[in-house]
Parts: sequence; structure tokens; C-alpha cells
Amino acid sequence: MTVTPGRGLTWAALSFTLFMVALLAIFPISAVIRLFGEVPHPAMMVLWSVSWGVLSVLGVLVAAQLAFGVWLRPPPLGIGIAAAGIGLSAMLSIVLQQWATARYGYWDPDLIGWTAGLFALLIGLSTAAFGAFLVPRRLIGWPLTAALLGVAAISFVVASNVPGLSNGIRPDSWPLAVVIGLCGLYALATAGLVLRRALDRSQDELGI
Repeated sequence: MTVTPGRGLTWAALSFTLFMVALLAIFPISAVIRLFGEVPHPAMMVLWSVSWGVLSVLGVLVAAQLAFGVWLRPPPLGIGIAAAGIGLSAMLSIVLQQWATARYGYWDPDLIGWTAGLFALLIGLSTAAFGAFLVPRRLIGWPLTAALLGVAAISFVVASNVPGLSNGIRPDSWPLAVVIGLCGLYALATAGLVLRRALDRSQDELGI
């Protein structure tokens, strides 16, 4: 495998491109599924998270093959972090949809605010973290930067919900509050794991 900064940049650019392609792929996938019948909106939002996340992770693998000329084997920890982020994104989609319907009677991102985009930030973070554990450590700069930006964005969204705690948490809001809290914990844990990977010089001796 040929590893150079130029190939690392190529991999990062291809990964981001395929990440956006995965987002657009959601629409034809949804259209095909609707051909077989009407799908409830919560189920469709879960499909968005899972489809986007899985396709994005596969895109990172394909980008690595195109950039380095070899299929890289993702470590179990990288797979676990990606799976946890995708699963948490899907869970948030369900809970947030149910909460919005109960509170406002319908789903409207304008009423929900920044939290409406939290599911997408989780997909971005899980994909970046997967990439950070996939490539050799000396090329971790690009996915590390993307992961830390994702952590910062998720922390901002989670923090934006904190002022509401001063009025107490309504019984019907507890599931959403718990899931948002889990999102914050996931972001912090992922940041720690990715940073540890970036600073672990012992892996240089193994050529990874």
C-alpha cells in the first residue's frame, strides 16, 4: 500500500464526496420502498439514518481502495463506534418525531430548532471516526479534524437544550432528554477514542 500525504488528501476528498452521494441516495431508496406501500414518517426517518450511515461507511472503504489501491480492514473498535453512532441517530429520529408530534401535532424543523439536525451530525461524526480508525495513523489528520468538528457541533446542539432544564422536564419529554444526553456522551467518548488513536505512537512501529 502506497501511503503519501497526497493519497491521504485524495482519500479524504473521495470520502466526503461519497458521504454526500450517500445522502442523495436516500431519495431513490425511499421512492423504491414507497412503491410497496405507505411508510410511516418515523420509520422513514430511521431509514434515512441507517441508509445514510451505512452507505457513508462503505464509501469510506471504497475511497480507501481507490486512493491506496488496497482494501483496508476496519478494526472492531472503528466498526463499533460507527454502528453506535448510526444506531443513536436512528433512535433520536424516532424519539424526536414522537415528541414533536405530541407537542406540536406535526413535525416541523422550524419549531424544533438545531436539534432537528442532530441526527445528521451523528452520522457525520460516526463516519469520520470510522475513517480515523481505518487509515494509517500518519494520515489521521483529515478524519480527526472532521470528527472534532462533529463533536463541537453536537456539543453545541446538546448545550442549546440545557436552558430548558431550568423549567423541569415534562414526563413526555424524558425519552428525548435521555437520548440527547446519550448523544452528548457519545460525542465526548468518540472524541476521546479518536484522540487516543491519534496520539498512540506505538502503532507507528506496526506501520498503521
